[in-house]
Amino acid sequence: MSRAETTAMLSELVEKRLRNQTAFWASEVNFEPWNINGEPVPASVEKGCFGFYEVKSCMADFTSGNGLTFYGDQNYLVCTKELCDEIVWQKMVPERVNAILTPDSTGSKLILGHVQSNHDLSYRRRPASEILWAM
Repeated sequence: MSRAETTAMLSELVEKRLRNQTAFWASEVNFEPWNINGEPVPASVEKGCFGFYEVKSCMADFTSGNGLTFYGDQNYLVCTKELCDEIVWQKMVPERVNAILTPDSTGSKLILGHVQSNHDLSYRRRPASEILWAM
């Protein structure tokens, strides 16, 4: 599979995941408002959770210097299983990545390939309004 085909396949899996898991999303970013009594309210926006997904198709793409901007509360690197194994083995997992997601054996969904951090600390350093505007 070519680099472009791999990127397209991984991007489609991210879109499928976001479409199935959250109501508010843009390309490679999702937002879940903090709910008060089961209802989102305007004041809950800043306390919401932004998830960022960065797709990388190969090691050259990963080390290119493009992307790898993990500004969300939760940050995910999306790549092939082979690239995940190489990044983990070489201890190259970016610090602000919570987990690496890879396609399952059928290529139909994303699964956890590597968990970097299970803590509830947010990596976000920008206000919700700025991220929502960019979405």
